[in-house]
Amino acid sequence: MRCGCLLPGLVALGLLASAPGASSEGRDELRIRGLSLEGQRLEGDDDPRIAALWTEGLRLENRGQLLESSGRYERIAQALPTSATIRWRLARNHWRHGESLPTRDKRGRLHFFGLSKRWAEDGIAVDDSCGECMFWKAAGLGRLATTGGVIEAAGSASTIAKLIERAIELKPTHQDGPRNVTLANLYYAGAGFYRVVPDWWWLPMLIGVRGDRQRALDYIDQAIEITYNRIDYHIERGAVLLCMGTKEGEPARVEQGRAVLREALTIEEFLETDTFDRDHARTLMQDPSKGCGYSRDGWIDLSEAEDAGP
Repeated sequence: MRCGCLLPGLVALGLLASAPGASSEGRDELRIRGLSLEGQRLEGDDDPRIAALWTEGLRLENRGQLLESSGRYERIAQALPTSATIRWRLARNHWRHGESLPTRDKRGRLHFFGLSKRWAEDGIAVDDSCGECMFWKAAGLGRLATTGGVIEAAGSASTIAKLIERAIELKPTHQDGPRNVTLANLYYAGAGFYRVVPDWWWLPMLIGVRGDRQRALDYIDQAIEITYNRIDYHIERGAVLLCMGTKEGEPARVEQGRAVLREALTIEEFLETDTFDRDHARTLMQDPSKGCGYSRDGWIDLSEAEDAGP
């Protein structure tokens, strides 16, 4: 079996680069009232010292000062050894900081994605029902894999699939405003994962998981049902339909996918990535054959892996 067969695992994990953190709208909508975030009390806020750290950490996070915010959060984590919430917030901060580094800074990216994974794992260790922790562990693993290379990607694919599935089962409730909901982001990540991984019968023997385009469509429909006005969700749905239509020889699905992409172009921008996502939508409309290999990291050519076979 040629090494090209490992490519689907690497490609699929790249989709988790799409998992968003706090957006500009999320920052505007976040309000610290006493120590309440979106109506939820924060752990340890009855201690004035911890309350002050929460206040500082949240404000720094929402200003994009992620390392400074993490410093406050680490002090909270030390004071609250059984809090999963502060641990997934640290995981998210480190993931977002790693994502902000230039791709040429491989060592820095690996360091912060590794911190993200470790803090998320720490959260799962103290609360094995923490869906947010599982989401950010999957995101950290995904970026470690795409940054580290093909072998790391193939070894992580099955773990990431299990984390996504379990997190969805747990139905996490966190949200940063009405357009950044963790559960919707989970469905979105899962849709991209199952769209890009090929559905070859022998693939589970290699990377422990295979693609499932119908599941991808079901997942992105769930994401859109939760949060309709997200450009990236609609582009993912368009890509799934194009992938299904081109692979299954169904022109009607291809046209349906194009219609979804046209609608995505009419939605108000929300994330910093929306501008270039719109460019991707235009490319997909012009070339539907790219639907299965669409990724924010670039256009993926799966032909080498398809030619390799078992």
